[in-house]
Amino acid sequence: MKKLLLSAFFALLSAGAFAQTKADTLVVTTTPAMHCANCENKIKSHIRFVKGTKKIVTSVPGQTVTIVYDSRKSTYADFAAAFKKIGYEIRPAKEK
Repeated sequence: MKKLLLSAFFALLSAGAFAQTKADTLVVTTTPAMHCANCENKIKSHIRFVKGTKKIVTSVPGQTVTIVYDSRKSTYADFAAAFKKIGYEIRPAKEK
């Protein structure tokens, strides 16, 4: 009986570990524009602290910041406020 309960417990535990969380992607451009690696590093090092942020990819040539985040933990407004704290304004990037 103990083995059965123990195996059921581990089955539930492993199922929870493999459950996917909801992730959304936000692609924005910044004002002022990014122009160097220091701009990218500043953005990455500060925006990563917004709750739910999973991944940040910056592109100086494309002038975009792509953020993968958990939409249950943060919103566009949260990211806009975080960018504003470091001197940037954001707007959704135009699709090409």
